[in-house]
Amino acid sequence: MDVRELLAKLKEVPEFKDWYSSHPDAKPVHVFLMLEQGADVKYDMGFFDFKKEVMSSFLIDDKMEHAQVTETKEIFTKDNQTIKPLDEERLKIGFKEAFEISHKVQKEKYAQHEPIKEVVILQNIAEGQVWNITYITKTFQTLNIKIDAETGNVVEDKLHQIFSFDK
Repeated sequence: MDVRELLAKLKEVPEFKDWYSSHPDAKPVHVFLMLEQGADVKYDMGFFDFKKEVMSSFLIDDKMEHAQVTETKEIFTKDNQTIKPLDEERLKIGFKEAFEISHKVQKEKYAQHEPIKEVVILQNIAEGQVWNITYITKTFQTLNIKIDAETGNVVEDKLHQIFSFDK
């Protein structure tokens, strides 16, 4: 499902409408999902109220009938970066396309590192508005691929050790 379509459907869910009536300054800031074989897909869609400085997340599934909302007062950012809203007009690359691009990079450059779990976050960070896709691999490493959400260009791809043992 396209992110703009997900956002539009979420805005029709009663729990979101009720929450938004008391958070009219909130903007979408992330879409998060974790993919595991055999598990249902659940989307965590985050909104930040820039006036109240409160982050709220809505956990939803493909049916989009209900949403579970959680609100957090403390916001953790790396190196005191500011939270940037998603620019819905610039969301031209959907989840499916981003995933196809990341799979291609994984197969071409990191074939020996087969994924067992995938974590996907759409966010607006220093590198721009990106699909931030992380594979946890059978080789006990993480492969992180950032894809521009407007152009589909691979911004960055890096392999990291999960465990490192000192000798």
